[in-house]
Amino acid sequence: MVQNIILVFFRRRLSQRPAVEELESRNILKQRNDQSEQEERREIKQRLNRKLNQRPTVDELRDRKILIRFSDYVEVAKAQDYDRRADKPWTRLSASDKAAIRKELNEFKSNEMEVHNSSKHLTRFHRP
Repeated sequence: MVQNIILVFFRRRLSQRPAVEELESRNILKQRNDQSEQEERREIKQRLNRKLNQRPTVDELRDRKILIRFSDYVEVAKAQDYDRRADKPWTRLSASDKAAIRKELNEFKSNEMEVHNSSKHLTRFHRP
């Protein structure tokens, strides 16, 4: 009895499934095979590689005013390579040093740092 009910349920479900043509027309089921997909991907790769190889040089970009000379506004220098994980000086600060830093920062924010009235509520003061 239970098996018959289950069979009827599944038959009804199967009969309500959309046909293959309908799925293909709605782009749910792909119409092409693996070989055509691989060919299409290969074409896309070739097109993208061609675009990458034909990139304009830095001078061309500057001439077309797409790339503005960054080094005119900012001084660029070599940085010394060193291990940044080793020394963390803020871990050696005492509680009073941290409180003094917070106080100085809050004074700067309240007196010297100009903030527009509409964005004053976004200025975060540090707890004393």
